[in-house]
Amino acid sequence: MSENQNSILLALRKIIQEVSSKKSFEDAINTLVDLIRDATSADCCSLYLVTPRKNYLKLAATEGLQKDSIGKASLQIGEGLVGLVAQKQELINLANAPEHPNFKYLPDVGEDEYRSFLGVPVINQGELLGVLVIQCKENRVFGEQEETLLITLSAQIASIISITRTLKENEDFRVSRYKGKRGSGSIAIAQAVVWKPPVTFDTIQTMYSDEKDIQSELFHQTIFQLQMEMDRANLYLQENSLSQASSGYMSGYGSMLDDPSFEDEVDSEIFENGYVAATAIKVVTMRRIKAAEDDGHKEKIRDMRDFASILITRLVHLAPKETELSSPVVLVVQSMPAALVAEMTRDKIAGFICIDSGTSSHTAILARDLGIPAVIGVNIDINDLDGRTIIVDGQNAEVLIDPSSSVIDEYMQLVAASKKQNDIFNAGKYEKAVTQDSKEICIQLNAGLNHEDDDLPAQTDGIGLYRTEISFMLCDSLPSEEQQFGWYRNLLSKFKGLPVCMRTLDVGGDKSLPYLPIEENNPALGWRGVRVCIDQPNILKTQLRAMLLANKDFGNLEIMIPMVSRLEEVVIVKRILNEAFYEIEEETGSKIPRPRFGVMIEVPCVAFMLDELAAECDFFSIGSNDLISYLFAADRANPKVSKLFDAFNPAAVRYLKYLIDRATSLQRPISVCGEIAGSPIGCMLLMSLGYTKLSMNYSQISMVKYIVKNINLQDLLAVGKQAMALNSSVKIKQLYIEYAKSKGLYSIIDTLSLSKNR
Repeated sequence: MSENQNSILLALRKIIQEVSSKKSFEDAINTLVDLIRDATSADCCSLYLVTPRKNYLKLAATEGLQKDSIGKASLQIGEGLVGLVAQKQELINLANAPEHPNFKYLPDVGEDEYRSFLGVPVINQGELLGVLVIQCKENRVFGEQEETLLITLSAQIASIISITRTLKENEDFRVSRYKGKRGSGSIAIAQAVVWKPPVTFDTIQTMYSDEKDIQSELFHQTIFQLQMEMDRANLYLQENSLSQASSGYMSGYGSMLDDPSFEDEVDSEIFENGYVAATAIKVVTMRRIKAAEDDGHKEKIRDMRDFASILITRLVHLAPKETELSSPVVLVVQSMPAALVAEMTRDKIAGFICIDSGTSSHTAILARDLGIPAVIGVNIDINDLDGRTIIVDGQNAEVLIDPSSSVIDEYMQLVAASKKQNDIFNAGKYEKAVTQDSKEICIQLNAGLNHEDDDLPAQTDGIGLYRTEISFMLCDSLPSEEQQFGWYRNLLSKFKGLPVCMRTLDVGGDKSLPYLPIEENNPALGWRGVRVCIDQPNILKTQLRAMLLANKDFGNLEIMIPMVSRLEEVVIVKRILNEAFYEIEEETGSKIPRPRFGVMIEVPCVAFMLDELAAECDFFSIGSNDLISYLFAADRANPKVSKLFDAFNPAAVRYLKYLIDRATSLQRPISVCGEIAGSPIGCMLLMSLGYTKLSMNYSQISMVKYIVKNINLQDLLAVGKQAMALNSSVKIKQLYIEYAKSKGLYSIIDTLSLSKNR
């Protein structure tokens, strides 16, 4: 064994023994950098560790840099030389670091005097933990001995760092993460206030009273109070252009409040059986729940329970009192009826956590549209949360309990960065989406209800997907032709001169109607979309007639059908559409405009039918959510297989490329209206493959426009060609991250996308 090899082994043994013997994490990493500096005769040794969200590297320990920069100095993955080592996960050895194009000067860390640089990644079981760096003041390339020592040490200490850091987080910081079923909004950080009413719908006992007139009066006063509160909340929602939230909120409770038979039944229980008002409410509600179960109307049961719970809490004055709160809090409840959400004020309620996963969907809609960070369906002990610091991450449906100050700082930075970005995005929301090389990208809206924003058409190039089923879902019975006519005419008139693409009724799967119940063992592969419409031709024809009549004065209607898997389905729908068209012309005695007709590509087999379909339709639209789910046989809502739902998988990328190329050759426009179109990396991927028409949710429009205006389409098309040749989603995604970084867009991806990968 050579002398050099022997000295390396001795140094390794000493460092590993010393580091392993330390009881605290800080002592271990401080000892590590101190001994490495001595063993390599370097002037400086530093350890940078990846943050919990896995998007930054923070200085964790150093011998040679300013000590007060520990925990403060940070670099994004890919930023600076340290970030480059992390990104490439390769050793970098430089004689003159400041001359390297990736060099970044960090003020206040005191590295001005250092010239040479040797950095190696610290990796444990494939997971990047950090970067280990040594530096010298003189210009020199570190020798093979230093490289060998640092590489070997990084491998040896990786497991120690991983275990020790985990123990620190669990024992010292006591950070606990809990995943919810659903989330909405952004991020809230505040103390938790647990609201547990001593009397609830489930716990209310059977009680009697001789003062029947008083009990009845209390009941009717409570009904009147709730009606007033709902009217105020509904007015606020309408004035703030939150029509979808308003409709869902009012449809859930409004029909029950306005139902005189409910009041009559409660009065009957009070006067005939002598129940107190709260007991009478429960008795009547349980009877109605049983009837709904027998009729197969399971969707109504949650609203009934929530409505009764709200009445009971008001009846016994047990609602949470916001006036008692001195600062914004995270409200933690077992169940959260939508009425409580509608009454929340943002200056007192920063966010909320709902333990019960069966909470009404109206609650989630309200939380989203009111901008309240919320997580629903969290398996946490509610008795152990009051007064503890909570982070509600609505974007990732995650709750953090007792986070450390460094974790809080990280989330606060994310909140600040997100707000700053949104301000920049909104500044250009009325501008067209034109690339730096003067190519215009069509940016359209995915909508579910009529939007009240007067200036919304000025922000978009029309509606690329109007989900007609949302309005159906908010009705208690099948809407009439006249009712649908009103919906569609209102929308077409608002977007006059712009295309409005309406999707025919798309129910089944995870979307059902209370008056058209669909119960199947495997609903995703069952009776849904166009299959339902073909089997219920009267429903389809009524809807098509309403669309055609609404379009009579505007001519901007487009119609497309969902979940197509056979040519025969398209032929049948076209036949019914033609029947409706000629019927209306005959009834009105005048010509009406014929809408453009399209097909949604969601079932993979459609790719091999495009020639035949092109002969029957005017355009194609890709529903990427279902398409990718079917492509990989993976339910993205199932945590066991959700990682397989990957739009950047080479198979998905090549499939999307095949579709755009084939549609182009057939001279049929093709757009994308799934979630990938509104994501930062996703929209770049689509444009790089040749897609120039994207449709997305309203909240994503200004962000995607900003990205479009900061890219060069020809350059991006070249990136797309590179992506087609790659063999892993990691490599493909990294390709677009690198391009985004070169165009100054990395921070958008970092804030909005990579946070989900932590």
